[in-house]
Amino acid sequence: MGKTLDLRKLVKAQLDTTAGKTYHKTADRDDEFPYKVFTLARVDLGDLSRDDFDLCIDIHDRAPDSKTVDQIADEIEALFNDANLPQSTILPTFFRDSRYPVEEADKHFQHVQMHFTVELYELEE
Repeated sequence: MGKTLDLRKLVKAQLDTTAGKTYHKTADRDDEFPYKVFTLARVDLGDLSRDDFDLCIDIHDRAPDSKTVDQIADEIEALFNDANLPQSTILPTFFRDSRYPVEEADKHFQHVQMHFTVELYELEE
């Protein structure tokens, strides 16, 4: 399948264990709330034997307060922070980088963004 697709599959499976639907890259803003959108960006650090990725996760909810997005963010932090999740083709380790609320014009739209660094080693076949 390839290391990036294997990593994407793993991240989606992990995020699916938390509340709300999970999307890669885009979601319809009219979808049922809460939901999560994630992206993986490759970080080039030179000639290393591993690939580093930035995992960005956006959590969205339509609610008067941030209780639900904060609870989901706590669960995601517990899933990924300092987590080593070996798979049959890849060996990823996740480290928390940041978590912050994103101000939206609509005050009933709650949004939290999280970033994790993923150090990924690919297993040779």
